[in-house]
Amino acid sequence: MAPELDLGPVDYFLVGFPPGAPLDGGALMQMAALVQQGIIQVLDALVIRKEDDGTISGVDLAEAGDSAELIAFSGVRTGLIHDEDVQLAAEEMPAGSVAAFVLYENTWARGFVTAVHERGGVFLGSGRIGMDDLLAAIEAAGD
Repeated sequence: MAPELDLGPVDYFLVGFPPGAPLDGGALMQMAALVQQGIIQVLDALVIRKEDDGTISGVDLAEAGDSAELIAFSGVRTGLIHDEDVQLAAEEMPAGSVAAFVLYENTWARGFVTAVHERGGVFLGSGRIGMDDLLAAIEAAGD
């Protein structure tokens, strides 16, 4: 792979907010800071709303307002998150809730990925450990 095509690991998250949760933009500001610092690059993002009757709708983050944080997401609705992904995400959401579905590249790792590829290396796997599992493992190790 040519170095200019090397990407950092690509991840996604779905963060839900229950009905009545304060949607004050605090989490969005933190994500915008990660983008501005070059730590991540948002590849696609969508806000999903699940109405009380179960119907779902999506909102492009960049169309949600004109604050500096939202401007950081201009053009990120690329279509990499498909309707089928939104349907699966909505199944995890309670009625009346809102969720942010974000697909992002870990740009901080590009140099590492390039160095591995330049030396003939390939990535054989990766994974995530959930916080609950990590805390349980730490607790078990302390026993």
